[in-house]
Amino acid sequence: MASVSVPEKTLEHWSSLYLAYRYRSNAALWWPATGEDINIDWLPTRPGKAVQIELKTLTMTGPDLQDVKVDIGQLWEYLHRPLSRQPFYAFPQPDWTGELAQEAQQDGVPVTELAFRRSGSAWWFAEWMVLLTTADVARALSPELATHGSPKRGNRKRLVRYDFSHKKRRPAEAWGATGTMPPPSCIPWRQFWGALQLCGQTDWPQLIRIPRQYLSARPRHTADEMRHLLRNVANTAEFLASDLVTLVPDSDGGFVLEEDDERAPVRGTDQTADGTEDNRQLVFLDASVMSGS
Repeated sequence: MASVSVPEKTLEHWSSLYLAYRYRSNAALWWPATGEDINIDWLPTRPGKAVQIELKTLTMTGPDLQDVKVDIGQLWEYLHRPLSRQPFYAFPQPDWTGELAQEAQQDGVPVTELAFRRSGSAWWFAEWMVLLTTADVARALSPELATHGSPKRGNRKRLVRYDFSHKKRRPAEAWGATGTMPPPSCIPWRQFWGALQLCGQTDWPQLIRIPRQYLSARPRHTADEMRHLLRNVANTAEFLASDLVTLVPDSDGGFVLEEDDERAPVRGTDQTADGTEDNRQLVFLDASVMSGS
């Protein structure tokens, strides 16, 4: 059985530490069970936005090869959810060739320090993690998705291979199960959170919670309007008692009120015998952090 470069549980804990340090008590976290969707009742009763992060690790498939593997049934399920409820996939973009713990130790850095900036920019978790939307992952694995065609778990395919055989610090990358797909634009971890505070890209999955009284009567609101509303409501003491509504991204780069069918719960997916499960974090950021800093 192939070994992983860094345990997924470690990545989950390090991402939680990063969010706690960056946002303090202005970030709320939850870990949904396999097959679950966002339940609005889980979220704090204050304005802000929610995203989901599915964490993946590296599998060492050769002396100089590291692969990020994705369960195709899980991906199929995520892709068939409304855009607002699809997760981002987060995974390492390595510049080390073997097990992370051994490589860090050889460089004189305890692996337990890698959750923190003090470990140095070359080793800090936040410097080598990247993200893709579910749609980006689906495009890279589109032939495999079409062949699989169901949410059945257990069929894992390679999203990207990092090849260090040329002995350079920066590996060659081969995208898709066959290595022939065009490379997607990965989002660096730290850049992602800064962009999210500015409402992110127009095609990013996210839910926004805002007091109903602050919305205009128009059915659609631009990203700029959402950004200003979140900033304004964060400075208003009365928002905690307000009637919160949920807005989701539409196909034209704006935000609309969530439909009832989007709020319907997703049916659970049975975990397969090989241990396939969701490794998602639900992250809610208070409106008070929507300053763009």
